[in-house]
Amino acid sequence: MSDAAPRTLERPIRLVGTREMLLDGDDFAALEHRSREIEIVCATGDRFTERWRGVPIPALLESAAAPPETTHLLVDSRDGLRACVAVEDALEGLLAVAKGGRQLSETADYATRFVAPGVDGVRTVKGVARVEAATLAPGEDPESYERRGASPDGNSGGKRM
Repeated sequence: MSDAAPRTLERPIRLVGTREMLLDGDDFAALEHRSREIEIVCATGDRFTERWRGVPIPALLESAAAPPETTHLLVDSRDGLRACVAVEDALEGLLAVAKGGRQLSETADYATRFVAPGVDGVRTVKGVARVEAATLAPGEDPESYERRGASPDGNSGGKRM
């Protein structure tokens, strides 16, 4: 695989912090890219360790001007899945575009995946469409922000994870 970042995303990714922006393929390619080994633990308990390549989550937070009081990230997929991940868990993660030396789009039906060490596999969102900085109140349940599936108009009609 080339070290060059792909210029084509499956669609632009919306970043939301104190500012909101659409990250297209050229914008994504212009950001810093890194590789790191990350283990994903599936709901079945199976573990898979791969070398992932993509944009570090702190670079995305900086692009969106995430407020300092951010406690969680809401990561939405193109098919309506939403994961709510504690920001301290997400900071070592990537918005990945490659796994094991191959572009994700070459081997899967998605071009991006949120991955981070210690984050449950079900929360490693495939086909990322949106990343939002969120501040949850103490005692607020992060799972209340999660969903599986949504209608095309964005209404969260799906089941909670």
